[in-house]
Formats: sequence, C-alpha cells, structure tokens
Amino acid sequence: MALLNRDNNSSLNPDNAHLTPKSERNRIGLRVVVLSVLLAPATAWWTVDQPVDVIFSLMVPPVVMTMLVAILSMGIRRVAPRYAFTERELITLYAMHTVLSAICAEWLMVIQPYIYSFAMFKDGDTRIDRFITPYAHPWFFMPPEMASKLEDFRNGGRNFTYFLTKLPLWLPFIASWTVLVSLVGGAMLCINSLMRDQWNNREKLAFPIIQVPMEIVRIGGGTSKIIRSPYFRTSFLMMLCIDLLNGAHFFYPNLPYINLRFIGDLQQYFPSPPLNAIGWTPIGIFPYMAVIGFFMPTDLLFSCLFFYFFRKFTQIFTYAIGYTESAGTFGGGGLVPGPPYFSEQSWGAFIGLFFAAAMVARPYLREVWRNIRKNERPENQVPPRWAFFGLLFCLVGLCVIGFIIGIPLWMMMFSVFLFLIFSVALTRLRAQLGAPSHEMAFMGPNQVLVDLAGTGTLSTAGISRMVTTLLFFNRIHRTHPMPHQLEAMKMGETAKINQRSLFVLIALAMVLGSVLGHSLYIYRGYRFAAPRSWGESTGTVSSLLERYRPTNPVALLFIVLGFAMVLGLDFIRFRFPGFPLHPAGYALAMNFGLDYFWFGLLIVWLVKLFIERYYGLKGHSKLHEIACGIIFAEFLCEGGFSLYSMMTRTAAYSISINGRLGWNQ
Repeated sequence: MALLNRDNNSSLNPDNAHLTPKSERNRIGLRVVVLSVLLAPATAWWTVDQPVDVIFSLMVPPVVMTMLVAILSMGIRRVAPRYAFTERELITLYAMHTVLSAICAEWLMVIQPYIYSFAMFKDGDTRIDRFITPYAHPWFFMPPEMASKLEDFRNGGRNFTYFLTKLPLWLPFIASWTVLVSLVGGAMLCINSLMRDQWNNREKLAFPIIQVPMEIVRIGGGTSKIIRSPYFRTSFLMMLCIDLLNGAHFFYPNLPYINLRFIGDLQQYFPSPPLNAIGWTPIGIFPYMAVIGFFMPTDLLFSCLFFYFFRKFTQIFTYAIGYTESAGTFGGGGLVPGPPYFSEQSWGAFIGLFFAAAMVARPYLREVWRNIRKNERPENQVPPRWAFFGLLFCLVGLCVIGFIIGIPLWMMMFSVFLFLIFSVALTRLRAQLGAPSHEMAFMGPNQVLVDLAGTGTLSTAGISRMVTTLLFFNRIHRTHPMPHQLEAMKMGETAKINQRSLFVLIALAMVLGSVLGHSLYIYRGYRFAAPRSWGESTGTVSSLLERYRPTNPVALLFIVLGFAMVLGLDFIRFRFPGFPLHPAGYALAMNFGLDYFWFGLLIVWLVKLFIERYYGLKGHSKLHEIACGIIFAEFLCEGGFSLYSMMTRTAAYSISINGRLGWNQ
C-alpha cells in the first residue's frame, strides 16, 4: 500500500486535486496505520496506569498523543513539507487512539480484575462460593483450582520478561473477553455507520467534544492559524502558569496555590433539614471541563444547569415530605430504588431520547431500508447492507454466547437490546450536547430488569451469570466507546476520509484496545501485585438472591414519567421553537453527570450570554480560541504530570475531577 497522499492531502490543496485519481483522494495510507499501532501500547498503558485521565468525555491520552504527533508534523513541515503528516492522517491516528483508550478504560477496569478475583480471593468472602463460583463460566472467569498458579501474580515483584512467560495462562480469557467486547462494540459501530448520515448531515448535530482535537489536527496539518491568535496564546500561557504553579505546590506546599478544583460545598451552608438534603454540591471550576461549555449550544447549556438545580430541589422536597432515607440517592449498583427514583427517571429519559430520535429519523430509516434491500453501495461509504448484517451478526453472536454460558435467552436479549438503546441515546446526546462528562451512576439493564420482573421469576444461575458477565453494562459509562466511534466518523467526514477504511480501523482499534488493555492490567499485577476486586458484582448477586424483590410498579411509573418528560419537552419545543429547556439536559442532569463541574458551566454560561449579546459571532470565535488555549495548556501539563507519575510510581498534581491520591485530592 502506498503512503497516504504525498501531495499533502488534496482536500487541503485543491490545486493538486486533479493530479490524484478520485478513488485515491480519501484513502488512508499505511504509514499512519503503522504509527498508530506502534503508539498504541503507550496510549493503552497511560489509560490503564492513570485512570484519572480517562474519566471524562475528552480523554487526555489520545488527545496528547495526537498533539505530540501534530507538533512533530509542524517540525517536519519546516524541513521537508512533503513528508509532514496531513490532517487526514492525524484524524486517523486520533480516531484509533480515542476508541482504543475508551475500550481500555472503564470496560476493562471493570472486567479484568474479576477474571481472577473469584478464584484468588474466594476465602475473603463466603458469598463467592455460595453465589458466584458454582455458576461462573470458565471461558470468562478462572475456576478456584487455578488459584495455586496465581501466587506470583498476587504478590507482584516480577519483571516484564517473567510476565511474558506467564501470558499463555491468560490468553484464553483475553480471547473470550475480546470476542465479547468486540461483538458489543461491533454492534455499536454498525449502528453508528447506519445512522451517521442522519446525525452528521441531516440533523447537523453540534459535536462540541471534537472541536479541540479538530484544532489539533488542523495545526499539525498546517491549515489552522489559531496558534497565532493573541487570545489563544494569552489563555494558553495563563493556564500553563497556573497549572505549573499548582503542580509545584503539590511537591512544595510552601509555594502558593490557585485552587480551581474543589473550592467548597454548598451543602455546608444548609446544615439543617430539609435543606441539607441538597446533598454533596461541590463548588469547583475545572477549567478544561468548564470551557467545553463554550462549544455547547447555549440552550442545551442552560437546560443542563436548570435541571441540575431542579434535581437538587427534588431532593429537598422528597426529604421534606418524609422520605428521609432515600432522598438524593441513586439505585444502580445496589438495585435499591427509592424516592425520588432518579435512576428510574434517567432510564425513562434515555428511552425517551431513543424513541424521539427514531421518530425524527423515520424518513431516513425508510431510505436506509431501501438501500439495504437494493444493496446500494455509496462511494467511500460503508454499504448499508454490510452494516445491517454486521449488526445482526453481533447481536446473534452475543445471544449465542449468553445461551452457551447459561444466561436465559430472554434475559440476554433484554440486557443487550436495552443497553444498545441506552448507548444510542447516550451517543446522540453527546453529539448534540457535548457534555464534558456523562457519569450515569450505576445505570444498567439489571436495574430495569429487576424493577420489571422482580427476582421471583429469575433463576439463581441466570442472575449470577448475568450480573458477573455483563457487569460492564451496568457501571458509570464515563468512557462509553460508542460516542467516540461516532465522533471519529464525524472527524473523518470533515477530511473526506474513506468511511469503509475508517470503519475497519475503528474495529481494529477495539480489538487492539482489548488485547493491550488486558495484557497491561495483567503485567501490572505481576509487577506491582494484583488488586482485589470482587465486592461489587458479589454484592449485587447476593442482594438479589438473598432478598426477594417483587415487580416494582412505582419504579416503573417513574420510568414512564421520565419517558413522558422527554416527549413532553420535545413536543413543547416543536410547538414553541424559542422554548429554552431541552430534554437532553433533563436526561443528563437527573443522574450524576454534572455534579463535579456545574459551577464551572454556570460561569461559562454567564460569560457566553454576555459575549453573544454584546459581541455576536466575532466574540464567539474569540471564546473558541480562549477555550482551545485553556484546554491545550491543561492537557499538556496533565501529560507531564502523568508521565512523572508513571515513571516514578509516585503521585503528582492532577487537573482531573479525581486526584491521584484520592477522588477529592
């Protein structure tokens, strides 16, 4: 395969476009694929070793990796412009690394420790022998008799060479989980491929999250002038100085410190009930997250803030009317729903978002179905028939795996389809809203299944296998891979990258992310000792099996309420176009997605209103430059802090919503 477009990207050099055959102009070259694969272990290690950098929408490792290659490209362009990286190549690198990092992050953080923990630490919890090991399938979890082979893994202190000699012991589990994760991710990729044109071109969703990586690839590709902007330079230097000062303060506390993280907590100003039911309401700015609000549509930004305070008011009201134990809680992991049923409202909202999106897309879906039946093959696009049959293959594959390992077929189908409904709604919400984080506290199909069917109709084996095998369906979803896939496709579309090639590379990145992620987690065990992890799934299984739970009609009613709220807001917005409240804000704010950074978004919203009112589009473009300068500085500093921590195995300052010494460091 020839190197990618030595004419330096014909889409960026229209004078040379006629020299390149049409079929060659959007081809992805070999050199960027090789480079992406070579850099993949570094991104995967960063993701695995520094989880504080991948717990928000715009993850640090893929952004900084792309930034470094873009800087390298700028240097190459000065001495040998012909060999500099193009915008298209940098987008390809970012696309592969952001998907790879998303797979390595929350999904594998949840999956990998459970492979060995039930066998290795079963003596620490009697519930494991009662509820887990009799039903755990050997494809995915080590049986107890393998515990004797894991003493070196338990204690650590081994080097990389030793780890390689032990890797064959783990390969069957890596393969099994990679197949399962790839089928789930493949189903999402096929859905994104089928819906890409509707969301990207017909509805023209805003995609706020990709604004920063797009500026990076434009800088590296030589088409951006943002680094010449005084607004960009000033905000970059100011933020760089603040973060370097705070980083130095971490090591030398006598130095001054400019606190932009957790400044306070509103709850402390309301010590008495019922106002103290407002719960933890941190005051923090987190600049890199707050300024993403400059890229968000103003009505959506306002909706997030409005419904966040609406949720806090609901907590106070619920306490005031007598529900003092459950006000402000999220069911999720414990599967204990209670007033005001925030998790159930969230589920109803996401199902409503999915339904509303399907209704809006009806003409497009009919068109896609015609293309599937006629086997239309748009140039440089993934043929709809391929994506459709790929989706069917993934769904059937997941159901077959569930059947083989002993999950009742109806339970497996319910979990998979509900999770995909949630995933589609979350992906479209992020493309539309661009939330800096979308933390959905322990939302998952398990919750709805128990509310709907109770536990009396569920078998012991089915509950145990479903909870343990599909635990990653029921977590926090901060690094959900599906939005990253769609954003990669959108970025590729802007540079006219061949979507078929990009589809294949995203699929490759998912597989690579799973294999590398598992391998690196295992190596960390042999090197630093294996972490203990069994309590979450064991606690959920034992809770469901030890306590009978009937169908919960009140919880189901709140799911319906959340669904109706979304459809009602959509109806009002269609009738009254200026109505300021958007259902996406309700869906996000009813859970835990805004708690860390609501105050920063409030500041940004006020600034944005002022600038748009008095300075218009010109002022808005300056805000874009300021936001990019702040995020560039924060991410470069965080890259340095993370590199120090990875090399020295000691903590350093972090810009993240969690710190390296604790969540509220």
